[in-house]
Amino acid sequence: MAQVSPLAEILANSMRQTCTIYRYGGADPTGQPVYSSGTSWPCRIAIKTERSFNDTGDYITNSTVSLVLPANCDIGANDMVDLPAPYQQGAIIREVVTATDQWGQTTHQVVRIQ
Repeated sequence: MAQVSPLAEILANSMRQTCTIYRYGGADPTGQPVYSSGTSWPCRIAIKTERSFNDTGDYITNSTVSLVLPANCDIGANDMVDLPAPYQQGAIIREVVTATDQWGQTTHQVVRIQ
C-alpha cells in the first residue's frame, strides 16, 4: 500500500471551496476555443495583492489569483475554470505547477489563471 503524504492530507483538508474545470479541446473551424463539459473539484483560492508606485508616482494595486487543487486533478494550460462567486468566471489557466513532498510524491497542483 502506498503511503499518503502528510502534506497532501493537510492540503486536502484545507480545500473547502469548489471550482469547475473545463478541459480545452482545441478550436472550432472559426478559431473559437472548444471546451469539454465541466468537472467540479475541491480547491483553495489564494489571492496575492501587491501594492507599489509606478514611474509617474501613481499608486498601483496588482492582484494575482492562484488555485490549489488536489494532485489527481486532470488539468492543463489553456483549460478554463469557473470560480465560486464573487470570483471570476471563465478564467483561462496559464500555468500549472505540480508540487511534490520530500519523497517525490505529488501532493497538490498550483494553478495560475489569467
